[in-house]
Amino acid sequence: MRKQMLGTITALLAIVLMAQAQTLGADASRAALERVSVAQTATGIQVEMTTRGAVTPKVETLSSPSRLVVDLPNTLLATSVKRIPVSNDGVTGVRVGTDASATTRVVVDMARLCKYELVPGPGDKLTLKIESGAAVAQTAPAVSKPSAPVTTAAVTTPTELKPATTTAAQDFVVVEPAYAPKKVDPPVRAADAASKFVERPEGNLLPTPAAMPAQTATDSSSQSAPKAIEPAVNMAAEQKAHQQQAASGPKYTGEPISVNLKDVDLKDFFRLIHEISGLNVVLDPDVKGSLTIVLDDVPWDQALDIVLKNNTLSRQLDGNVLRIASVETLRKEAEARRAQQEAEALAVDKVTVTRFLSYAHSKDVVQTIKKFLSQRGDAEADDRTNAIIINDIPSVIPPIDRLLSQLDRKTQQVEIEARVVAATRNFARDIGTQLGFGWGNNATTVGGASSVGTSPIGTFGGNPLYGIVGSSAPTGTTLTQIPLFSNMPAIGPTSGFSFQNSSNNIRIDAILTMAESRGLLKILSRPRVVTQNNIQAVVRQGVRVPVVTESQLNGPPTTTYVDAFLRLTVTPQITVENTIFLNVDVENTTPDFGHQVLGNPTLDTQQATTQVLVTDGGTVVIGGVIQTTNSVNIQQVPLLGSIPWLGNLFKRQQVSSSNQELIFFITPRIVQT
Repeated sequence: MRKQMLGTITALLAIVLMAQAQTLGADASRAALERVSVAQTATGIQVEMTTRGAVTPKVETLSSPSRLVVDLPNTLLATSVKRIPVSNDGVTGVRVGTDASATTRVVVDMARLCKYELVPGPGDKLTLKIESGAAVAQTAPAVSKPSAPVTTAAVTTPTELKPATTTAAQDFVVVEPAYAPKKVDPPVRAADAASKFVERPEGNLLPTPAAMPAQTATDSSSQSAPKAIEPAVNMAAEQKAHQQQAASGPKYTGEPISVNLKDVDLKDFFRLIHEISGLNVVLDPDVKGSLTIVLDDVPWDQALDIVLKNNTLSRQLDGNVLRIASVETLRKEAEARRAQQEAEALAVDKVTVTRFLSYAHSKDVVQTIKKFLSQRGDAEADDRTNAIIINDIPSVIPPIDRLLSQLDRKTQQVEIEARVVAATRNFARDIGTQLGFGWGNNATTVGGASSVGTSPIGTFGGNPLYGIVGSSAPTGTTLTQIPLFSNMPAIGPTSGFSFQNSSNNIRIDAILTMAESRGLLKILSRPRVVTQNNIQAVVRQGVRVPVVTESQLNGPPTTTYVDAFLRLTVTPQITVENTIFLNVDVENTTPDFGHQVLGNPTLDTQQATTQVLVTDGGTVVIGGVIQTTNSVNIQQVPLLGSIPWLGNLFKRQQVSSSNQELIFFITPRIVQT
């Protein structure tokens, strides 16, 4: 069978050789590049080009990367060599190709630009002399080096083709196969190919063995028979393709092959893949059809993928056996296997196992376990023993055990240390005045009003000390107190000043009262709590305020207690980088007995909620819970109180300021258990 397949392939290759030879014969009148060789000289590298016919070379230098380009317009490429590696004297290699305009190009890749000279030689030869960097700089004499091996490309002409042999049974040309597999033990080669299969992102298997090359053209130094002229190469397109492949990364790593087949049976192509890769290939009976393909220097695994996709086929690898079938066949087989597994699961007797947990709670884990049981399975949690009772088919138990071993793990703990600083500052100032005066001549009197108030200073017999020094009047006598013109004393005065002047017709009483207070309150607390990962921790401190509700329906009044706490709620979450993500909620509620409703104080609330990421042992500051109150209250006599400076005798001014600030310093630490 192998000999028959090889005969078919080689016959097709021979037909291609003859067709290309005929094309070459038709173009014999055109110039051609027949040979390219590279040699080492005392001054550098020398590239020799042997041509047929008249050529008009054009030479130019290009940078990024550095290279010399020799263009031969209207010249055929009659050599099978495309690339000659050099890597010496600043020259990395020589490339040969033909573009779409029938221009043959010889590209010399260089590490740096050097002096060059294109010299026409004897006959139809062109010599490109490239001087090395040392010879250009003339810093040291050139040292003669042994000549490097020269790679040459033999000329392929129609007269050099082997004569065709025909028989009565077969009307085609028979030549030797173009590829030569290595003499490797097939089992070893197949095992190597199968071991290097990897999963591609789309789920298909990508073979990456070091497969044997199957090229239709090789260097003349290693070939035993003349080869056909290869198709023209678009140098610009090739360079662009290489750049795109370098950017996207290598996708196929098989050895490159060149294939030119027309109307070949698919089965013969897969036999060729077997010869190249060494894998055992099994074809499904539904695999049928013909193949026409032309590929040059394409990895064999990529060629296999192209053929499979073009014929709606897919593949499966089992060891070193590659099975090829249609996509629909593989899909039906997968559905059949799934149905068989379900049927087997329904026929197997169930077993009951008990699994005891150490760290996780059974009632929390059982909900997750139920999602991985079969249709016949069930699971129950026992809170007393912290166990899970599983009743299912035997094949499900091992995966459930692996899942339980991952869920029942020791949870990391976090120690949260909080420093709470509460500061309250109060300031109050109250300045008030009282003014009373009177004037009279028995017929007319002018003074204050009794409804405003009476002067606290009383006189007896013209003596104003009564009421000032606290002395009392004699028994049976009455003190004289005049009505006040303005009565705006300070509330709770801590200091005062009075002035009194009286005569037979005029009396003036002036009293100044003042009060000022300052307050500073600081509260420092340092609670500490330890909690598990993703478990909420709460720290609170405060009082419970009784709230009395009036009786209803002649019943007794009821008393309820309302929390007035400083509360800190933190939920830690440990990340994979050993940092701690905190959900923080801070609330400060204090009773305000200065403002009451039905005898019950109001509650002042301050709250801050945030999410922060803290390093292990780091400290985060949560502030902003600040309350500032400023008030100015003025009472004055109309018009007179608005007079600058003098108006202070006819007004009362109250100034108060209150500042409350709450700051939290939170330091989480991972506890190593």
